[in-house]
Amino acid sequence: MKSSTDELIRTDFLIIGSGIAGLCFALKVCDLGTVAIITKKDQAESNTNYAQGGIAAVLSSEDTFDLHIRDTIQGGLNLNRREAVETVVREGPERIRELMSWGVSFSKRRGVSENEMLDLGKEGGHSRNRIVHCSDMTGRELEKVLLDRVKECPNIAMYEDHLAIDVITEHHLPGRTPPPGGPIHCWG
Repeated sequence: MKSSTDELIRTDFLIIGSGIAGLCFALKVCDLGTVAIITKKDQAESNTNYAQGGIAAVLSSEDTFDLHIRDTIQGGLNLNRREAVETVVREGPERIRELMSWGVSFSKRRGVSENEMLDLGKEGGHSRNRIVHCSDMTGRELEKVLLDRVKECPNIAMYEDHLAIDVITEHHLPGRTPPPGGPIHCWG
Protein backbone atom coordinates (compact mmCIF):
# COMPACT_ATOMS: atom_id res chain seq x y z
CA MET A 1 0.00 0.00 0.00
CA LYS A 2 1.21 3.51 -0.73
CA SER A 3 0.27 6.66 1.14
CA SER A 4 -0.58 9.95 -0.53
CA THR A 5 3.12 10.82 -0.38
CA ASP A 6 3.87 7.65 -2.42
CA GLU A 7 5.76 6.06 0.44
CA LEU A 8 5.38 2.29 0.71
CA ILE A 9 3.49 1.31 3.86
CA ARG A 10 4.08 -2.08 5.43
CA THR A 11 1.75 -3.18 8.18
CA ASP A 12 0.73 -6.33 10.00
CA PHE A 13 -2.98 -5.47 9.88
CA LEU A 14 -4.77 -3.45 7.20
CA ILE A 15 -8.22 -2.14 8.10
CA ILE A 16 -10.39 -0.48 5.49
CA GLY A 17 -12.87 1.91 7.10
CA SER A 18 -13.02 3.84 10.34
CA GLY A 19 -16.40 2.74 11.68
CA ILE A 20 -17.00 0.86 14.90
CA ALA A 21 -15.98 -2.55 13.50
CA GLY A 22 -12.66 -1.34 12.13
CA LEU A 23 -11.77 0.73 15.19
CA CYS A 24 -12.65 -2.08 17.62
CA PHE A 25 -10.58 -4.57 15.61
CA ALA A 26 -7.64 -2.13 15.54
CA LEU A 27 -7.75 -1.78 19.32
CA LYS A 28 -7.86 -5.55 19.79
CA VAL A 29 -4.84 -6.29 17.56
CA CYS A 30 -2.61 -3.25 18.10
CA ASP A 31 -0.58 -5.09 20.74
CA LEU A 32 0.13 -7.87 18.22
CA GLY A 33 1.65 -5.69 15.48
CA THR A 34 1.32 -2.55 13.42
CA VAL A 35 -2.11 -1.47 12.22
CA ALA A 36 -2.97 0.77 9.26
CA ILE A 37 -6.50 2.13 9.00
CA ILE A 38 -7.41 3.68 5.69
CA THR A 39 -10.54 5.76 5.37
CA LYS A 40 -11.92 7.58 2.36
CA LYS A 41 -12.78 10.71 4.32
CA ASP A 42 -12.09 12.25 7.70
CA GLN A 43 -11.58 9.58 10.37
CA ALA A 44 -14.90 10.41 12.06
CA GLU A 45 -16.87 10.30 8.80
CA SER A 46 -18.61 6.95 9.10
CA ASN A 47 -22.07 5.49 9.44
CA THR A 48 -21.27 4.82 13.09
CA ASN A 49 -21.03 8.55 13.74
CA TYR A 50 -24.57 9.12 12.47
CA ALA A 51 -26.27 6.25 14.35
CA GLN A 52 -28.69 7.74 16.86
CA GLY A 53 -30.34 4.63 18.29
CA GLY A 54 -28.68 2.19 20.60
CA ILE A 55 -27.31 -1.32 20.87
CA ALA A 56 -29.46 -4.31 21.83
CA ALA A 57 -28.01 -6.60 24.50
CA VAL A 58 -29.31 -8.78 27.33
CA LEU A 59 -28.34 -6.71 30.37
CA SER A 60 -31.39 -6.97 32.62
CA SER A 61 -32.52 -9.68 35.01
CA GLU A 62 -35.90 -9.45 33.23
CA ASP A 63 -34.38 -10.53 29.91
CA THR A 64 -32.85 -13.73 28.55
CA PHE A 65 -30.74 -14.78 25.61
CA ASP A 66 -33.57 -17.01 24.39
CA LEU A 67 -36.03 -14.07 24.33
CA HIS A 68 -33.54 -11.85 22.49
CA ILE A 69 -32.81 -14.59 19.96
CA ARG A 70 -36.54 -15.17 19.41
CA ASP A 71 -37.21 -11.43 18.96
CA THR A 72 -34.32 -11.10 16.51
CA ILE A 73 -35.38 -14.07 14.40
CA GLN A 74 -39.01 -12.93 14.34
CA GLY A 75 -37.93 -9.39 13.46
CA GLY A 76 -35.90 -10.85 10.60
CA LEU A 77 -38.94 -12.78 9.33
CA ASN A 78 -37.09 -16.05 10.00
CA LEU A 79 -34.57 -15.21 7.27
CA ASN A 80 -31.74 -14.90 9.81
CA ARG A 81 -28.94 -17.38 10.11
CA ARG A 82 -29.70 -18.75 13.57
CA GLU A 83 -26.05 -19.49 14.47
CA ALA A 84 -25.08 -15.90 13.72
CA VAL A 85 -27.98 -14.52 15.76
CA GLU A 86 -27.08 -16.75 18.72
CA THR A 87 -23.43 -15.68 18.61
CA VAL A 88 -24.22 -11.96 18.40
CA VAL A 89 -26.83 -12.14 21.17
CA ARG A 90 -24.68 -14.21 23.55
CA GLU A 91 -21.61 -12.01 23.02
CA GLY A 92 -23.59 -8.74 23.28
CA PRO A 93 -23.26 -8.17 27.05
CA GLU A 94 -19.49 -8.69 26.95
CA ARG A 95 -19.11 -6.28 24.01
CA ILE A 96 -21.09 -3.65 25.95
CA ARG A 97 -18.85 -4.14 29.00
CA GLU A 98 -15.81 -3.86 26.73
CA LEU A 99 -17.07 -0.58 25.24
CA MET A 100 -17.68 0.73 28.75
CA SER A 101 -14.16 -0.28 29.83
CA TRP A 102 -12.83 1.75 26.88
CA GLY A 103 -14.76 4.78 28.15
CA VAL A 104 -18.16 4.76 26.42
CA SER A 105 -20.66 6.45 28.73
CA PHE A 106 -24.01 4.81 28.16
CA SER A 107 -27.02 6.57 29.67
CA LYS A 108 -27.73 5.50 33.24
CA ARG A 109 -30.73 5.48 35.58
CA ARG A 110 -30.57 6.94 39.06
CA GLY A 111 -31.54 5.32 42.32
CA VAL A 112 -31.19 1.69 41.25
CA SER A 113 -28.79 -1.13 42.01
CA GLU A 114 -25.38 -1.26 40.33
CA ASN A 115 -26.52 -4.23 38.19
CA GLU A 116 -29.56 -2.34 36.86
CA MET A 117 -27.92 1.08 36.32
CA LEU A 118 -28.04 1.23 32.53
CA ASP A 119 -31.06 3.06 31.12
CA LEU A 120 -32.36 0.29 28.86
CA GLY A 121 -34.83 1.31 26.18
CA LYS A 122 -37.29 -0.76 24.24
CA GLU A 123 -37.46 -0.41 20.47
CA GLY A 124 -39.54 -2.04 17.76
CA GLY A 125 -39.31 -5.80 17.56
CA HIS A 126 -38.04 -6.22 21.12
CA SER A 127 -40.16 -7.77 23.88
CA ARG A 128 -37.92 -6.45 26.67
CA ASN A 129 -36.00 -3.29 27.48
CA ARG A 130 -32.50 -4.08 26.17
CA ILE A 131 -31.31 -1.07 24.16
CA VAL A 132 -28.29 0.73 25.66
CA HIS A 133 -27.77 4.23 24.36
CA CYS A 134 -25.89 7.47 24.86
CA SER A 135 -28.82 9.88 24.86
CA ASP A 136 -29.70 10.23 21.16
CA MET A 137 -26.08 10.27 20.00
CA THR A 138 -24.92 6.73 20.58
CA GLY A 139 -22.94 6.47 17.35
CA ARG A 140 -21.20 9.78 17.87
CA GLU A 141 -20.19 8.82 21.42
CA LEU A 142 -18.90 5.40 20.29
CA GLU A 143 -16.91 6.93 17.43
CA LYS A 144 -15.40 9.64 19.66
CA VAL A 145 -14.31 7.22 22.38
CA LEU A 146 -12.90 4.67 19.91
CA LEU A 147 -11.01 7.32 17.93
CA ASP A 148 -9.54 8.70 21.17
CA ARG A 149 -8.39 5.19 22.13
CA VAL A 150 -6.92 4.60 18.66
CA LYS A 151 -4.94 7.84 18.90
CA GLU A 152 -3.40 6.61 22.18
CA CYS A 153 -2.00 3.47 20.54
CA PRO A 154 1.40 4.06 18.92
CA ASN A 155 1.05 0.96 16.70
CA ILE A 156 -2.00 2.34 14.89
CA ALA A 157 -1.67 4.71 11.92
CA MET A 158 -4.73 6.39 10.41
CA TYR A 159 -4.67 7.35 6.72
CA GLU A 160 -7.48 9.78 5.95
CA ASP A 161 -8.58 10.65 2.41
CA HIS A 162 -7.33 7.31 1.07
CA LEU A 163 -9.20 4.86 -1.12
CA ALA A 164 -8.99 1.09 -1.33
CA ILE A 165 -9.13 0.25 -5.01
CA ASP A 166 -7.75 -3.26 -5.13
CA VAL A 167 -6.55 -5.59 -2.42
CA ILE A 168 -4.51 -8.32 -4.03
CA THR A 169 -3.64 -11.55 -2.23
CA GLU A 170 -1.69 -14.65 -3.21
CA HIS A 171 -4.97 -15.98 -4.63
CA HIS A 172 -4.75 -13.38 -7.40
CA LEU A 173 -1.12 -13.90 -8.40
CA PRO A 174 -0.12 -16.60 -10.89
CA GLY A 175 2.05 -19.26 -9.31
CA ARG A 176 1.48 -18.03 -5.74
CA THR A 177 -0.84 -19.69 -3.28
CA PRO A 178 -1.00 -19.07 0.44
CA PRO A 179 0.36 -21.90 2.56
CA PRO A 180 -2.40 -24.01 4.15
CA GLY A 181 -3.20 -22.48 7.53
CA GLY A 182 -0.49 -19.86 7.03
CA PRO A 183 -0.76 -16.11 6.80
CA ILE A 184 -2.27 -14.53 3.72
CA HIS A 185 -0.43 -11.48 2.42
CA CYS A 186 -2.12 -8.67 0.60
CA TRP A 187 -0.95 -5.81 -1.53
CA GLY A 188 -2.99 -2.84 -2.65
